Amino acid sequence: MNSPVRPFDFLMPADAHPRLRDFYALWLAQASAGLPVFSVFDLHRLSADYPLLARIGLDEAGETLMWRDVASTRRWPFKQPVKDRPLLESVPPPSVKRVVATLNQTLTSGVPDYYETTSWMHGGSEISLARLAVPVLGDAGRELILSWEVIEPAHIG
Repeated sequence: MNSPVRPFDFLMPADAHPRLRDFYALWLAQASAGLPVFSVFDLHRLSADYPLLARIGLDEAGETLMWRDVASTRRWPFKQPVKDRPLLESVPPPSVKRVVATLNQTLTSGVPDYYETTSWMHGGSEISLARLAVPVLGDAGRELILSWEVIEPAHIG
């Protein structure tokens, strides 16, 4: 019989970007008594160490993923996220279904998620990104904090 994965059973890949590993450790430290409240993560302060950082949650109808808070990074490797706007506005069309499905699954399960991709385009050139999504408790239920890192293509496997 398979048992469900608990949020704290998640393991970061050994070759994950060091900043993503550090952010996961920060989340784990805050999650010792259960899912942490989003307010313990000051995205604007944390963006000094984690420049591509954002918080997302569902709209009031529970249907659309929305940017709840976005680090003030000047240059994102994908379309600039805008607070209180749909996440879909920043996702390249070929990736929409995968991104929405993955983030909705992470919201539902409460289990962190790590993903690497080379499908993002920025300025006409292909780049590789790694993304970590960790669940937090928001004002209206579970939300996610997302952190991205640009990585070398050699890490994609």
